Amino acid sequence: MLAVRIAIISDVHGNLAALEAVLAEIAAESPDEVVCLGDLAFKGPQPAECVARIRETGIPCIHGNTDLALLMAAGRTPASPLPAGFQLPDPVPPGLAWPVARLSSADLGYLAGLPFDHRVEADGVTVRFVHASPQDAFTGIVPTMAPDKIRPLLQGEQADWIISGHVHQAYAFRFEGRWLANPGAVGFSLDGDGRAAYAVLDTARSRFELRRVAYDVEAAVAAARERDFCFDPDRYGAALRAGFWPADL
Repeated sequence: MLAVRIAIISDVHGNLAALEAVLAEIAAESPDEVVCLGDLAFKGPQPAECVARIRETGIPCIHGNTDLALLMAAGRTPASPLPAGFQLPDPVPPGLAWPVARLSSADLGYLAGLPFDHRVEADGVTVRFVHASPQDAFTGIVPTMAPDKIRPLLQGEQADWIISGHVHQAYAFRFEGRWLANPGAVGFSLDGDGRAAYAVLDTARSRFELRRVAYDVEAAVAAARERDFCFDPDRYGAALRAGFWPADL
């Protein structure tokens, strides 16, 4: 397959306003393929709407760690393995219980069917898309990690590009002969820039283009108010604008 330009989105987190803004910009660019790296529903006021929107696009999508957590909270066993010893809190916290109550059986079935990874062969290179790392959907990679922390996460991996989400920070850097890259987060960033993020990979030129998109934060806050969101709508809006999620929110 020759897919010259691939748009990558990740970490939607129930923020439909941000997702629609990103999808509109991507549509205007007409890339050869669009790939989603998961975390569709958790921590935003429109979980079912975001799952439905990704489903209707028909784009390849893999599961994120919060997609697996939602399945477990709904009493479903994820198909993909979980890290050793991983368990949900008992009782299930409101942040998980609230979206689960709003996802239909079909929504949960879609999440349960999402694969761990997606691969593209293009222009003589292999691109592997994962949510966090090639080892699991919970352990992310950031550029500031020491090499001896990154190597175990890439064990046995031969792809030229490894593109992941999870950490809500956009980057691209070379590591021991391959590219590691991240498109940032659609639903809420954690890098101090409140705009939605995505990226475009040009396989022919080995170019990873980071993009930011302004969106209607007030629409996301209004949805939180209308739906009796489990997080305080005003603090949620402040976190979206700041590009920072307080630990006590």
